[in-house]
Amino acid sequence: MKQEQLDELLESLTLDEKIGQLVQLNGNFFDSNEKVATGPVQKIGIDKDKIHLTGSILNTLGAKELKTLQNAYLEKSEKKIPMLFMADIINGFKTIFPIPLGLGCSFDAELVKKTAQIAAKEAAVSGIHITFSPMVDMVRDARWGRVMESYGEDNFLNCEYAKAMVEGYQGNNDPHSTIASCVKHFAGYGAPLAGKEYNTVELGERSLREAYLPAYKAAIDAGCHLVMTSFNTIDGIPVTANKWILKDVLRDEWGFDEVVISDHSAVKELVPHGIAAHYEEAAKLAIEAGCDIDMMTATYSNHLKDLVESGQIDIQLINESVKRVLKLKNDLGLFENPYRGANELEEQQYVMCDEFRKVAREVVSKTCVLLKNDSVLPINQNQRVAVVGPYASNKNLSGMWSINVDPDKVVTIYDGLKKQGKHVKCAEGYPMMDDDSLFESFGYGKKETNLTGNKDEKIQEAIDIAKESDVVIVAIGEHSHQSGEGGARGDITIPKVQLELLKAIKKLGKPVVTLVFSGRPLALKDVAENDVATKRYNG
Repeated sequence: MKQEQLDELLESLTLDEKIGQLVQLNGNFFDSNEKVATGPVQKIGIDKDKIHLTGSILNTLGAKELKTLQNAYLEKSEKKIPMLFMADIINGFKTIFPIPLGLGCSFDAELVKKTAQIAAKEAAVSGIHITFSPMVDMVRDARWGRVMESYGEDNFLNCEYAKAMVEGYQGNNDPHSTIASCVKHFAGYGAPLAGKEYNTVELGERSLREAYLPAYKAAIDAGCHLVMTSFNTIDGIPVTANKWILKDVLRDEWGFDEVVISDHSAVKELVPHGIAAHYEEAAKLAIEAGCDIDMMTATYSNHLKDLVESGQIDIQLINESVKRVLKLKNDLGLFENPYRGANELEEQQYVMCDEFRKVAREVVSKTCVLLKNDSVLPINQNQRVAVVGPYASNKNLSGMWSINVDPDKVVTIYDGLKKQGKHVKCAEGYPMMDDDSLFESFGYGKKETNLTGNKDEKIQEAIDIAKESDVVIVAIGEHSHQSGEGGARGDITIPKVQLELLKAIKKLGKPVVTLVFSGRPLALKDVAENDVATKRYNG
């Protein structure tokens, strides 16, 4: 569509239609089952009659599903403006790669770019248009859980990987093999005080500009189409309402004139931040700061119209945001083909294909970090091997944000060694944690940890098979729910019950190889004292 046609389309929209373009919901709001749709509608308080005006959908997957949703939406749409489909694709779509922190260990920007290309191909044929990646927040405090999504603490490498990921995702804009990228979280989200999730960020402008802003700028210079606002405050002002960072720096200084989207519920959260007295004021502050899309709240939908009609904000603010959203849809070719690359046959052909899995294996081999080796590795083909620990036969190896992983396709350490023809036996030793009460705070419940059986008996089982082996692999680490969003930790050591197992195995005098699985750098002093070889795997 030519620019004049876009301008005419914008001019033809009613105020309700314009505001709808600035709202993002998830697929549950569009379920054909009325009983299913009612729940989320009531939860966020959006006017049910405005749902059909929504401009984008979050985290609904599958070529057939998304084509059906798009088709049903367009049938109801008077102006026939397609929806955008966005998703959290962080370290792979279905073919899973090491977490970004692990990718950072490769020191290979071209390899990192290749992982983004594969993720984009799988996502594109599955109907996705945009990924909320790369996350390039500078992180220098390992207590913060989302360190797993960063590429490390080096500014130069962070910039290189930001560029590589954007170029990998977006390529030449081929609808069948590329998706748009959204750099996040702008800005400074990786520097919360004390490493606590969602905490205040206190950075001088020099530190912000020298260490924290460059990677976002690198992603923008590489051509990323969207920027996501961060949850944190800067100088006491939440970024989603921070005119200095969003207008003065991002828009005016850097010249970014594409879409800015809030993080999940961030516009609504301006109220608990204390900067807005109510949701109407939150909508006003966010749109004035330059936040175009409100993700998963009814704040824009319920209040922007009243703000315009009462003269509290200028309609031009709405027009500018809608124009950017329409431009993005046009740049992705959605007006010509609203389904873009969605193709059920190609989805079956490419998603988790052998070629992509081969690359994933190569990437894993280049991102594992050997911390110590006292002549134990490599393991001889004829050696009898015992694999013990909570990760010995665990399929949860892909990291917290691998939300699309198929667990049936995950190869465990034990299964992998058996496929290599090793003489191998396996015992868990004991589950991941010695106290499952911790997991109640993650919202997953105790059932996730499976704390069953007698600890001493399980450790003895591991000792028994270790006695019969020539070398023992102890697979330990933090639970996947201990890192990621909401996963701030004051104690970044291995859980005590796992150290107890490691020490018991060490007393046997056998060669010990410790595999550490984590979403962050861990304090491994106790581990180092009880083995002769250590490798860290960033799931």
